[in-house]
Amino acid sequence: MQTDWSINIPFRTQQFLLLAAQAGSFHRAAKTFGVHPSVLARHIDRLESDLGVKLFDRDRNTFSVTEPGRLFVGEIQEAMTHSARAWDLARYQAHIERGPFRLGYSAYIHSRLVPVLERLDLSDSPAQLDGADRNTQSHSQDRELRVVLEAGSTIQLIEDVLRGKLHASFGVQPILEEELRVKPITREPFCLCVSKNHRLAKQPSVLAKDMDGEMVFFIPRAVHPGFYDRTLEYIASTGARPVWKEVLSFTHAMEIVAFDFGVVLLPRSVARHSHMGVIFKPITDKLLWIETALFSRQGRQDSRVQEVLRTLLLHLKSF
Repeated sequence: MQTDWSINIPFRTQQFLLLAAQAGSFHRAAKTFGVHPSVLARHIDRLESDLGVKLFDRDRNTFSVTEPGRLFVGEIQEAMTHSARAWDLARYQAHIERGPFRLGYSAYIHSRLVPVLERLDLSDSPAQLDGADRNTQSHSQDRELRVVLEAGSTIQLIEDVLRGKLHASFGVQPILEEELRVKPITREPFCLCVSKNHRLAKQPSVLAKDMDGEMVFFIPRAVHPGFYDRTLEYIASTGARPVWKEVLSFTHAMEIVAFDFGVVLLPRSVARHSHMGVIFKPITDKLLWIETALFSRQGRQDSRVQEVLRTLLLHLKSF
């Protein structure tokens, strides 16, 4: 048995290991790889022998991951994720340094911010020229900084920033990734969209507890898990027990609500968009809010990116 714990595990064996754990079968994992199951089994047997621990319990009829195996697979998964990020960062670095400034945003950030981003002009940023060309005006037209916007969920945008596909992004808090620098931009309360015939329609404002028993349309949890959980936990703390329904489009949800079927929980800024048959009631709970933040990678930015981010924050001072 090998007792050196600095075991070098070949990348293909790591792939075999993860796929076997996910598939719950050597046969299915081997079929995905296009190899015979015995080949996969030999790789895993050799690894278990080197480690001195059993990663899988398996025989003809059963297959399961042991507790040591579960821990090992988790660490391997994390290591491969970081490895993939490293490859992407190296691959995109040259493109990022010479190309346009790539900025992401979530559809659920403050609605007044999106038009600002669409009209964003960073031509006054010191980063519009590379160092060698700063004093060469004849090249200025070729070196003007363009901004390319890309939309996505906060989870996807976080991964794109970590992997170097985006310079920075706007998303919804909480953003807890340690490798990111997070700058809060603006915080806004919620409102409740109800039909004109709803029992709450005549109230000037509502409380979170007024949603008790209501069918409430809200964003899908998969889009922003941390924000979704925090919001539902607070509403539950008031004693309210709504029936939650996930919906991707607030506009579609408002169309349903117009027929007096449920209510929609929305950021307050969305209320400025009128929709026939519905009205918007501000929710006055002080602890119920949604926060937009700008995030970028910690400590791995060239001077150009830092200059652009400073200029961008100056543009957003009014928020």
